[in-house]
Amino acid sequence: MLNLANKQHFYLAKVLVVICSGWLISGSVYALDVSSGQFIQTIYPEALEASSTFTVNDFFDDTALSTRLRNDLIQDIVLGPAPLNTNTFMYNIHGTDFVAGHPDRVPGINSFPSQFQFEADNVLNHASMGRLGLGGVMRFDLPPRPDGTPRYFMLGDWTIEYNTSRTQDYNFDGDINKPIHPADYQVSGWFLRNHIDFPTIVFDVVNQTTFSNSDSFYLSGELAWSHEMTRAFFPETELYRNVSKFVLCAQDDNALAEQDIEQIPCVFPSISLNGKSGNVNISVPETINIAVDLGVASTEQYSNADYFAAFVYQNTLYWLNSDFQWTVHQAAAYQGPLIDFRHIDLPSPAQVIGSLPSGTAIPFYFGVDATQNGQFDAPYRYVSATLQVN
Repeated sequence: MLNLANKQHFYLAKVLVVICSGWLISGSVYALDVSSGQFIQTIYPEALEASSTFTVNDFFDDTALSTRLRNDLIQDIVLGPAPLNTNTFMYNIHGTDFVAGHPDRVPGINSFPSQFQFEADNVLNHASMGRLGLGGVMRFDLPPRPDGTPRYFMLGDWTIEYNTSRTQDYNFDGDINKPIHPADYQVSGWFLRNHIDFPTIVFDVVNQTTFSNSDSFYLSGELAWSHEMTRAFFPETELYRNVSKFVLCAQDDNALAEQDIEQIPCVFPSISLNGKSGNVNISVPETINIAVDLGVASTEQYSNADYFAAFVYQNTLYWLNSDFQWTVHQAAAYQGPLIDFRHIDLPSPAQVIGSLPSGTAIPFYFGVDATQNGQFDAPYRYVSATLQVN
């Protein structure tokens, strides 16, 4: 069994070197260019209607938009009739070569290509200089006019942008008696700018989570009314009201294709040791706290997946089994669909290896694959962190 464990350790370590070497090169030297992706929005219907009187009437994705003029978006029915049977809507993230399909939709005024670079270990390094272009327009019902005439409102053709000025304190509507502290609302600096009918910032992203890897990045959070939108349409009490949530994956298709091993697109495992990633130092007898996260930002359903957690100590590979116990026998910690989750605590390795002597280095791994067979096989994604005991 020890020989088998050593072979498994060697294989896993070899794969890790290949992946991490490419990650370090692309992350530290080359900027990646967003060429595709998805933005998946889930409306909070009760919060939306209570805040704005808006109710979602219909949604036009890139395909629906390519054959329609502006007035068609008021009259046509795609998903309806309202009320719709879903609150979740998917927008394409455009590549740099995107051109709006209909000649009357005017690329650069309504629909935008993406112009966004990122680094594998630093999504924000170039963020303030770029934008992500989304394809999709949402139509809302408003209360009818007194004579019964229906009223509609449209938002969409979004660009997603980033600027740290969104997080800075300001006075609402310029009134010094109404100071606003965006940090109190977890404002992130990311925002969505509307380009259908009127160009303005509609949503600030709050409660954000970001992950990245060697070919893509993940962003999730909630969408809250911006101060621009609130000043124009709503009472001040609606400022930063959360009315939907979202998850986004933006990827460099060339970087994904160049991976040496087949990777699951838009899936982002993360592991932390005592709240930190990468190389983490502790001093004896400090406690080890291990936590994992998984970002899933895809409409593709991975319903039969394996989840693995492992660590290496004194040339032995330990696996976490479905009872959440460490074992030298290869095992999946969980089998089932890939789901988006935050902070699941894993048991301490002390349960099997006891106290740690100074000078010990222990690599930990967390990964998922797309084939539910108890074997860690491609396509997959995994990450590592190393514990250094002082």
